Amino acid sequence: MIDEQARAENPALARVRRFWPNERDVSGYVIRTPHGWAFSYAQGEDDDEAVFQLENHAMRQGEYITLTEPDGSKLPFRITSIDDMV
Repeated sequence: MIDEQARAENPALARVRRFWPNERDVSGYVIRTPHGWAFSYAQGEDDDEAVFQLENHAMRQGEYITLTEPDGSKLPFRITSIDDMV
């Protein structure tokens, strides 16, 4: 689960990395939006990827998350690893 206070105090602990086979890697952050949580890679909302039910769903290795792309397409992902940087 996301610890909102810890994320607000140290946003660098909530980093994400997007990597696709034929694109350069992009780093970003977990952010709070009016509709829940999202991954954001640049200022503004144009690139934000909403994360389905992240506010009440623990992220664990082997489980799935669904990202909603800015164009509305939904992409399911299986969590293969989690790095604890604390």
